[in-house]
Amino acid sequence: MPAEITIERIIHPHILTCTPDTLLSDAAQRMVETRCSSILVTVDGAIVGIWSEQDALALDITTPQAFRCPIAQHMTSPVKTINVKTSLGEAALRFREEKVRHFLAVNDDGKHKGIVSQTDIVINQGIEYYISLREVQSVLNRQYPIIPSAAPLGEAVRNMHSGRFDALITQYPDGDYGILTERDVVRLISGDKPIAIVGELASRPLICVPGATSLYQARNLFIDKHIRHLGVTGSDGKLLGLVTFAELLASIEHDYIRELRETLKKRERSLVISKQHQRLAAKVFESTFEGIMITNAESVIESVNPAFTQITGFMAHEVIGKTPAILSSGKHQEIFYRKMREDIAATGHWQGEIWNRRRTGETYPEWLTINAVSNDDGEVTHYVGVFSDITTRKAAEEQVLFLAHHDGLTGLPNRALFADRLHQAIVHAHRDRAKVAVMFLDLDDFKQTNDTLGHHIGDQLLQMVAQRLTNCMREGDTVARLGGDEFTVVLESITNTGDIAYLSQKIIDTVSHPLLLDGHEIAVTCSIGVSVYPDDSEESDDLIKYADTAMYRAKEGGRNNFRFFIAPGKQ
Repeated sequence: MPAEITIERIIHPHILTCTPDTLLSDAAQRMVETRCSSILVTVDGAIVGIWSEQDALALDITTPQAFRCPIAQHMTSPVKTINVKTSLGEAALRFREEKVRHFLAVNDDGKHKGIVSQTDIVINQGIEYYISLREVQSVLNRQYPIIPSAAPLGEAVRNMHSGRFDALITQYPDGDYGILTERDVVRLISGDKPIAIVGELASRPLICVPGATSLYQARNLFIDKHIRHLGVTGSDGKLLGLVTFAELLASIEHDYIRELRETLKKRERSLVISKQHQRLAAKVFESTFEGIMITNAESVIESVNPAFTQITGFMAHEVIGKTPAILSSGKHQEIFYRKMREDIAATGHWQGEIWNRRRTGETYPEWLTINAVSNDDGEVTHYVGVFSDITTRKAAEEQVLFLAHHDGLTGLPNRALFADRLHQAIVHAHRDRAKVAVMFLDLDDFKQTNDTLGHHIGDQLLQMVAQRLTNCMREGDTVARLGGDEFTVVLESITNTGDIAYLSQKIIDTVSHPLLLDGHEIAVTCSIGVSVYPDDSEESDDLIKYADTAMYRAKEGGRNNFRFFIAPGKQ
């Protein structure tokens, strides 16, 4: 994209407007008819407010009479403006920083000349080559909720508004997917037919592309279909999530950073580069969302970009003349930095994860790339560091890792982690000549409680039982939920089998203590089966099976009790 292209060349001069007393339903109808995502409110030719598809989510759609109120009661005011001479790169940065989707374009005299949207920026980014190399699945950054088609519409819209989602994925009984968007909500407001459930308003089917589809193809599909969301499927045809126009914009910005890095590599071979590349590098330096820091050969900071300030909190004048040590978090030992310097000296390059410090003192993780820049004689003249804050990404990775090994409802270890913990316990017990107890616990008549009081009460009950079980355990023991109302326990380093019986009765007494959930007093009991390593078996699978068998014996014996496994023939 040429650096001098401004939004003056892409704005929409014809603006959809209405007066402050226009009813929301009428304004929505005009937006639907003209396929506009916003409408401007004017008084005597002056623009005083804006109402967009995103604002529609703030309405209580369960009370259609609200659609008959004046738009002035719900418009956003004042309207954010942008000068028509602003470059596309600077406009992209404004959209991200101010978290809006529309700007009113004005000239130097403040006279409005049109309107520009975030979508316009995506369509006019002229870097088809870069986005043709990227796949759609590479920009799946956010998980969109999937809701059943029979879900109440009002609740779904409230969830969109509170969670800042511009869309929700809808699943129908036949397994097919649809999508509920802000535009659908505007369509509801524009009509006079009340709709109660999501499936009646959502668009169906959800338009999907394989994850290997290029971003270039996806962008063309967005434009051709006049949509802002695409479903992305894996190689097995299963839905992976949604990709949006906004994520496409972020990807394009990422490609600018890659272009800058290529420019820096060329600068190592020659300081004489084309004016076109110089302008591009300068523009990227100013508008990229990744922080950039340039030092001289002695590692004294000479220049930083605006994103550096946005990420670290340090203003340029606070760091120029100092060394990067001002950002040190204290989390890394000297050997870490020594290895970094050695790699740069050997290869002219270093890349990796590092913890640094913001101006506030807060530490954060970043992904850092450092390149050495040399002159024609091969002497290093500068170092260029390009970095991004990966706090959100690391949190997401940790959450995914946690959910892979834990139960989503109770937070307890799941079946896979339980099996691993049991295996480790057996290894330690074999080494220490100790015993390990496996407990299999099942709540008595849980299904009746769940069916009578509702699943939300049942879920709360399971969470309370999980907490009570955990409180009964020693440090080092494991409580897991296998599914439903089935829990398992691993007791390590048992020296006295009498302790197992004591703990089993303690669990029964603790679990059976009445509790109050949503105004209901509930008393639940449990049945426990116990197997012991190595008395009953030295194999983990057998111990689990034997504990399960003993649990059923406990239920047959009247429930609300426990039984040790007794092998057939020893009874």
